[in-house]
Amino acid sequence: MAAGTESSMKGRERAVFSQPDELENAASRLFHAPIDRVFRVFTDPLYAPSIWAENPADVKVEEMDVRPGGRFSILVRNRDGSTTGFSGEYLEIVPPRRIVNTFLVTDLPGTVAVETDEFEPVGDRTRLRVRWRFASRKERDGMYGPEFERSIETAWAAVDRLLESMR
Repeated sequence: MAAGTESSMKGRERAVFSQPDELENAASRLFHAPIDRVFRVFTDPLYAPSIWAENPADVKVEEMDVRPGGRFSILVRNRDGSTTGFSGEYLEIVPPRRIVNTFLVTDLPGTVAVETDEFEPVGDRTRLRVRWRFASRKERDGMYGPEFERSIETAWAAVDRLLESMR
């Protein structure tokens, strides 16, 4: 089991990153908004472009059908002009508590994770715990490290801005 690491962004809650076992990556963070609002930001296609890239114009939501059996497909234009695709199938949706989906990234061909997002009310705030489970340790390690942490922190900072604008 790998030890957890913490990464912070100025003025934001700290995300905690870990590798709880040899097949799993995890991240956790507290958001200053009620559970219904946080869940909505993660499931409403209207908000997806702001979460998936620093510049929402760089994101194309091809599909986002948030229901069991529904699919998502999102393309992000990178700074060098290339694109990275993210896709998967929703396996379980339990509003406002849980989302389970497969998760594929075009930059990691053959790697499929099962992502589990758990939303927990903490007073008027919400703790989000995300786990990505892989078929092998090599796949798990391919989606971990400083770039992975930066991507999650950037996305969750965007969630903070969206939650603030919804007040």
